[in-house]
Amino acid sequence: MSADEHVAYHSGQPIIDSLVAEHVAVVRRSELLVFVYPTWWGGLPAILKGWLERVMVPGVAFEFDPRTEHVTPALGHVRRIVGVSTYGSPRGYVRAVNDNGRRMLTRALRMSCGWRTRTTWLGLYAIDTATEPERREFAALVERRLTEIR
Repeated sequence: MSADEHVAYHSGQPIIDSLVAEHVAVVRRSELLVFVYPTWWGGLPAILKGWLERVMVPGVAFEFDPRTEHVTPALGHVRRIVGVSTYGSPRGYVRAVNDNGRRMLTRALRMSCGWRTRTTWLGLYAIDTATEPERREFAALVERRLTEIR
């Protein structure tokens, strides 16, 4: 966030960039959020994390309830979050280091949607050593699973 965006975040008008406003409009119309990215150093790429920080702001992803002083979800219209990621490390290693990107999207972001929001996660682990047939099989799995989502 720029300094101006940081100040705006704590005001009643957190969106000051026109491109971010366009992204917010799309999120507000969406019932399905799909994130496709490579996992880097156990987490989200900086550009995706920055997008979340700029778009999923108060009034978009959550609201502050002045009566209870609690955070309440604002993305109740989102019925599913899908994540598709590739990992350089084997699955066991990714689990051992907590798979932070997956946790951020399927847990933290889901908190802004509500517990009825379903999640789907598709990961290709150890991509550095995956064979071409294994990569094609993963791509086919992603296509199949995404077409099954209603």
